[in-house]
Amino acid sequence: MASSEGLKQTRPGVYSDLYRRVRWARRVLPVFVAVLVVGLEWWLHFLPNSNWLFYLQIFFYGVVGPLVMWLTLDWISEEVRERAEAEAKLLEANQRLKALREVLGRSISSENLEEVIRGVVNALADVMEADASLELEGYHWSTPGFYSSHGLPVRHLELPRSGGRLDLIISDVDDEFLDLLAAEVDSVLEAAKARTRDFLTLFEVDEALRAEANLEKLLGGLLDKIINWAGASGGAVYLLDDDGILHPWAEVNMPEAGHSFAPSGAWEEAKKLPTFVETHLLAIPLYDKEPVGVLVLRGRARHLKEEMPFLRLLARQVALAVRNAQAYLRAEELAINEERNRIAREIHDGIAQALAFMALKLDLATRLMERDPERARAEIQQVKQTLRQQIREVRRSIFALRPIDLERYGLIHSIERYARAFAEQVGLRISLDLPEAVSLTPASEVVIFRVLQEALNNTAKHSAAEHIWVKLESLGEKGARLSICDDGVGFDPENPSSEGLGGFGMSQMRERVEARGGSFRVESAPNQGTCVYAELPY
Repeated sequence: MASSEGLKQTRPGVYSDLYRRVRWARRVLPVFVAVLVVGLEWWLHFLPNSNWLFYLQIFFYGVVGPLVMWLTLDWISEEVRERAEAEAKLLEANQRLKALREVLGRSISSENLEEVIRGVVNALADVMEADASLELEGYHWSTPGFYSSHGLPVRHLELPRSGGRLDLIISDVDDEFLDLLAAEVDSVLEAAKARTRDFLTLFEVDEALRAEANLEKLLGGLLDKIINWAGASGGAVYLLDDDGILHPWAEVNMPEAGHSFAPSGAWEEAKKLPTFVETHLLAIPLYDKEPVGVLVLRGRARHLKEEMPFLRLLARQVALAVRNAQAYLRAEELAINEERNRIAREIHDGIAQALAFMALKLDLATRLMERDPERARAEIQQVKQTLRQQIREVRRSIFALRPIDLERYGLIHSIERYARAFAEQVGLRISLDLPEAVSLTPASEVVIFRVLQEALNNTAKHSAAEHIWVKLESLGEKGARLSICDDGVGFDPENPSSEGLGGFGMSQMRERVEARGGSFRVESAPNQGTCVYAELPY
C-alpha cells in the first residue's frame, strides 16, 4: 500500500547518505594522511639536524595521528548512532502501521460505512494511543477524550481520495509518518465507500426487480441505476428476438439507439464477451444460459475497464430480470388464452344453450297460445326465469372481469370495495379480516388481487356457498398471506374437474403466485367447503 512504499523509500535514503560519507572518508583520508606524512618528511630532510626535529616527529606521529583517527572514528560513530535512531523510528513506524493495518482490515469488513468509521477511530486509539476524530459523508465519530483534551495540539489530516477529514491529538510523531498514516486510512475509507456503493446499487437493482413487472419500465429503471453507479454519460439495453435481431428497449442519452439491427463484427462478439464496439462504447452481454441481449454504456474506456467485474455482475442481474419478465409475460398470455377459452366455453355451454332452450320454449308457447293458454303462460314464465338467471350470470362474469385501480385505491381498500360489491352482486355474505397495511410490491399486489377475484368467482359459481371468509395477513418484510374460505360443497383437490375450477383455475393461480416467488395451495373436501391460500414475498 502507499504507506508501506513510503517507509521502504525512507530507509535507503538513510543508508545511502551514510555510505556516501564513509566512501568519501575512505578515499580522501588515506591520501590526505600520506601526502601530509610525505610532505613533512621531505621538509625535515632538508633541515639541518637538530634536537627539536626529533620532538616534532614524536608530536606528529604520537599526537596528531591518533587525534585524526579519534576524530574519524567519532564522526563515524555519530553517523552510526543517527542511523540506529532512524532505524528504530522506522521500525516503530512499521510496527505501528502493521498493527494499524490489521485493525483497519477488520474494520473494513463491517456491514456499513458508519461502522467502518467507528472501527478506524477505535483502531487509531488502540494502536497509536491517540485521541482521534473522523468525519466522512455526514458521518462523524471521535474518541471519548478528543474534546476533553484542552490545550493539546491537534493535527489536521485531509483524506483527498475518500473526501474525509482526520483529526489527531498525538505527539512525538513526524510529519512524514502522519502523511503515511493518512494515506493508509484514506485507502481503507475509499475501499469501504466503494463497497457500500456496490451494495447499495445491488440493493436498488434487487428492489427494482421486485417492484416492476412491466419489462420496458423495469429496464429503464435498471439502466438509470447502472449508469449512475458507473459514472457513464449514457447507455442502452438491446434485447434479442427469435431471429437474432437486437431491438432497443431502453436508452439514456443515446439517441442513436433508436433502431433495430442484426449484430455483426464487434456487436456479434459482444453477445458473448464484453467488447468495446467503439472507442468509448462498451457492450456487455446479457447472458442467462443463452444470449438475451446487450447492455451498452458510453464513458471513459479506462474507467469502464476498471469497473468491468461489477458491471458484469449487474448485467447478469439484468439478464435474470429479462428472463423473469418474459416468463411472466408468457404466463400472462397463457392466462389470457385460458380465459378466452373459458369465456367461449361458458358462452357455448351456458348462454348459448340457454338461448336455444328459451327459443324452443317460446316456439312451444306460441303454438299453445290458442289451444292451451295456461300451459303457454307457464312456458313463458319458465323462459323469464331462465332469462333472469342468464342475466345474473352475465353480470357476474362481467363484474369478475372488471379492472380495479389498485394504484388509486391501494390493495386494502380495493379488496374492501371489490368484496362488498361482489357480495351484493351474487347475494353472498363475505366477512373480511384485513390489516391496516401490507408490505408488497405493486406487481405482487396485482397477483394477490387476481387470486382473490378468481377464488370469489369460483366460489359463487361452483360451491353453492352462503358465507365466505377473506383474511389478509401482513408478514412484515416477508410479504403477506391471503386466505379465502367458504362453507360450500367443496371438492376433491386430487381430482378437480375443469368446470369446478373456473377462471384461471388452480394451476393458473399457482403459476402466477409462484412466478413472483410465492406459494399457493388449496384445501378442500366434499361437503366441507374450500380454502385457498396464497403467500407472496415482498
